[in-house]
Amino acid sequence: MIRFFSKMRYKLAAENRVAKYLRYAIGEILLVVIGILIALQINNWNSNRLDRLKEHEYLENFLEEMKRDSIFLNVYWERDYPDKIDGLELARKYVKYGVEIKDTGSFIARIGKGGKLSRAAIFEESSTYKDIISTGNLKLIRNKDLQLHIIDYYTAISTTIVYMDNLRSEYATFVNSLIPYNPTERYYPDKKDYERAFKKMDSDEFLSYSNQELTFAYSLNRRMIRVNERLLPLLKEIRNELNSMR
Repeated sequence: MIRFFSKMRYKLAAENRVAKYLRYAIGEILLVVIGILIALQINNWNSNRLDRLKEHEYLENFLEEMKRDSIFLNVYWERDYPDKIDGLELARKYVKYGVEIKDTGSFIARIGKGGKLSRAAIFEESSTYKDIISTGNLKLIRNKDLQLHIIDYYTAISTTIVYMDNLRSEYATFVNSLIPYNPTERYYPDKKDYERAFKKMDSDEFLSYSNQELTFAYSLNRRMIRVNERLLPLLKEIRNELNSMR
């Protein structure tokens, strides 16, 4: 088409037909401009389509990671927290008052549960949040309220991790030093193991670790509740946003 206009322009120019030459020249320019505008529109449409696909992918990934967090908060933590408190209270009672021990293995096991989540990572790192922040792609989530709620949720997790790291005690390290443990090949303690363990536990040091770990447990539980209060409505919000995109 452009070649056709070029030939026509040369012909009209040769015949000195200025008015028609100008009309064809303007028509050629308009044709080029329209072509550029159409190309830009197609490019914008394709770019927007890719952004929406990326937004959908981010929200799906957030949903999966937050489901994982929800399982930890509402299953594992609710199961482990009572065991942790029971073990720590038993440890304190042993040092302060002495308790009747009918089953040494069971007693040591209960005290050992006081160290649950003392050394483990409280939350798994969110690769999705790390990526969306580092790349500046948070803007791809068009729902501004949802943007803010996602930031608020992960800020709550981040502050919880920092805060709890400052409260961690040496309780778990102390308990692990009493009797060796091999998850693949069970170690069977003998009389001497138990004698030395009970002697080591009957100390102000162990009471101090138990008190510190109990403070850690109570503080962590409060933080978990606050994080969960953000998580549950956020999960619903993300699901609603994904449904609106279908």
